[in-house]
Amino acid sequence: MPDAEVDDERDAVVDAAHRCLDLLVRTAVIDETGPTWPSWQLGADGRPVGVVAGRRSLYDGDAGVVWALTHLGAALNRPDAVELAASGSDSLLRARPSGEGTPEGMLVGEAGVDLLVRVGGSVAQRWADGSDLTDGLGGILLSLARVRRDEEHAAAIVAELRHRSRVEAWGRSWPDPRLGGDPGRPLCGLAHGASGVVWALAEAAAIWPRLAAAALDLAGEALAWEASWSDPARGGWPDLREGDVTWPDLWCHGAAGAGAVRLRLLELAAGGLEVPWSLDTTRAEAEMAVQRCGQAMSRAGGLAAERGVDAVPGGWTLCHGAGGTSGTVALAADVFGVPEHRERALSAAASFVRSAPVDPEDWPCGLQGADGDVSLLNGVAGTAMVLADLALPGSVPSLVLLGLGGTR
Repeated sequence: MPDAEVDDERDAVVDAAHRCLDLLVRTAVIDETGPTWPSWQLGADGRPVGVVAGRRSLYDGDAGVVWALTHLGAALNRPDAVELAASGSDSLLRARPSGEGTPEGMLVGEAGVDLLVRVGGSVAQRWADGSDLTDGLGGILLSLARVRRDEEHAAAIVAELRHRSRVEAWGRSWPDPRLGGDPGRPLCGLAHGASGVVWALAEAAAIWPRLAAAALDLAGEALAWEASWSDPARGGWPDLREGDVTWPDLWCHGAAGAGAVRLRLLELAAGGLEVPWSLDTTRAEAEMAVQRCGQAMSRAGGLAAERGVDAVPGGWTLCHGAGGTSGTVALAADVFGVPEHRERALSAAASFVRSAPVDPEDWPCGLQGADGDVSLLNGVAGTAMVLADLALPGSVPSLVLLGLGGTR
């Protein structure tokens, strides 16, 4: 692609990231306790029924927006965003809820708020009944590995994850005993499945050598279980939740998230982590996922150009949209040393933003009927992070790894 065309695409994407940042600044609700942001409240059917404020989570609350503002403000030279992020971070870390009923996981609980704590900072000893990344021990372990604190508690979590795992014909998995029966069946993928737990175990092994043998042995068994489900013809792993089995490319339950984990495993191994499984298999699975993500990302960009952005399910968001697939392709550019991957992702994103309304509040989000969402996983905050990553490599951490990895 000619340099001038690449520059035009980069300018369009950077401009869109600034407009996303404008929306995040504009929608902040500020009182004496600090800023908060509106969030959609969902009904029993998963559809939005109203707007609330004051949620804390990384998934759909203030922690996710503040985390994005922190990085975007620096990357885009926006003092207004930097100041707002500092105020929001101070507010979230100053008033920490505790006690029974406090959600503790990474995506929906206080372990996600811990992403705002500096490396080496103190965090609470959290526990959870679940095992996954979203609201379970996997997410708590990942948070501990990021701040590099409390090795003993991390060791207890690794031991508990083995205790909770179920031996399968191939490897181990994590059913959810809180649900029981078919709804509690073990899952593949990053958010609720084995990939997310594998990621946490590998990060813990890289930080604490004493835990490496136990953590990596368990991670290897979980990878073997997911490998028994992977299908190269479909480009990934199935979504095994209730209903018809599908093979999505999503970050939460599909190829984008599972692929990002495998790219991170390759990165950790290249950095010296000695893993007890075949890296050839890990690379093959990563390449399979990247190919699937590239197809989905390019299709989304083409749909936006031909039919408008409302034709792109989930928009350019992380969890349910093309933000996840394009972010994983950009990560592959770094891990594999193939800059063309990032160029393709940038081109697809440029097609989307050029076809989108000027105001990102009018862009489709990751939840049907909840357009205008500003959250990190399903809204504008995450979209802005992906756009900045694509257009300004190295300026922000990789969103698909929640800032915990990625060659930068």
